[in-house]
Amino acid sequence: MLLQWIWTQLHAEMTVVFAFLAPMASAVGIVVYYRRRLVNRNRRSPLTIELLRTPGYGLQRQLDGIEADIILNLILCALLPVFLYCVYLSRLLDQQAGGPQVRAWLYLSLGIGGFAYFLWKLVRLTDKRIRFREALAGELATAQCLEPVIAAGGRVFHDLQAEGFNIDHVVVAPGGVFAIETKHRLKPLNADPKNAARVRFDGNALHFPDWVETAPLEQAKRQAAWLSKFLAKSTGEPVEVVPVLALPGWFVELCGRSDVRVVNPKVSAFMLKPPNGQPPISPDRQQRICYQLEQRCQEPPEAKTKRTGPHNRVNGRFS
Repeated sequence: MLLQWIWTQLHAEMTVVFAFLAPMASAVGIVVYYRRRLVNRNRRSPLTIELLRTPGYGLQRQLDGIEADIILNLILCALLPVFLYCVYLSRLLDQQAGGPQVRAWLYLSLGIGGFAYFLWKLVRLTDKRIRFREALAGELATAQCLEPVIAAGGRVFHDLQAEGFNIDHVVVAPGGVFAIETKHRLKPLNADPKNAARVRFDGNALHFPDWVETAPLEQAKRQAAWLSKFLAKSTGEPVEVVPVLALPGWFVELCGRSDVRVVNPKVSAFMLKPPNGQPPISPDRQQRICYQLEQRCQEPPEAKTKRTGPHNRVNGRFS
C-alpha cells in the first residue's frame, strides 16, 4: 500500500521529468559517443615537444568554466518555470480525474524562488566573467609588450605555477630574472582627462586618481621571493629575482624608491641590461634557469589528453 501511495503521488512528476530529461540525455549520449569515436580514431598527434602555458592560461581555463556555468544556469532559469508548470498541469488533470487537490501557490512559489535563485547566480557569474576578462586582457597586453625582450635574446614564461598561486610572467634576460605581476585597472571616467590614466608610486603605495593600493606591491614581493628560493634550490646557486608590477595602459610617475619595479610594460628595455654596471647573466646560467622554469610551465596532463586523445603517444609515452 505504501509503495502504491508513493507511486500515485509521484507518477505525474516522474512522467514530466522523463519527458524533459529523455531528449537531453539522448543528445548528450550521442555527443559523447561521437566524441569517443573521434578521440579513438586511428590517428596520432605529430607533436613531439612539451607545450608551455600561454599568457593568461589559468585565467582562460577559469573563464571557460564560468561560461559553462552561465550556460547551465541560463538553461535552468528558463526550464524550471516551464517544468513546474507542466507538473502543475499534470497534477491538475489528476485532480479532475478524482486525484488529490493541487496547491497552485506551492508551484508558483517554487517557480518564483527557483527563477530568482538562478537569476542571482547568473548575475554573480556575469560579474565574475567581466572581471576575469579584464584580468586576461591585462595579461595579454603585458605579454605583447614583452616581445622586444624575446627579440633581444631573452626568454619569457607565462602563468608559472607556484605553491598555491601563479606568477603571470617570468623573464630571464641578460639583465636578470624578473617575476612580473600584472594588474589591469580601469581608469575613472569622471577624472581629469590628463591624469585619468596616471598613477603615482611613492615607494610604498600606488596612488591612482581616486583610490590607493598597496596589496599588489606585497604580492609582487612574495612571488619574487618564492621564485628566488625555488630557482636557488633547483639550480644549486643563488638567483636574485626582481619583483615587477606591470600596469598596462597607465603612465607611472615614480616618486620614491622600492624593491618593486612598477612600470608600464611597454617600458621593458631595462630587463636587457643589468643595473649598476653588474655583469650580465651568462648564457649557460640563463639556460639552467630556463630549464627549471620550463618544467613548471608545461601544460597539465588533462590538457594534453584533450589535444591528443587518451590513447595517443606524445614524447614516447602515453599521456
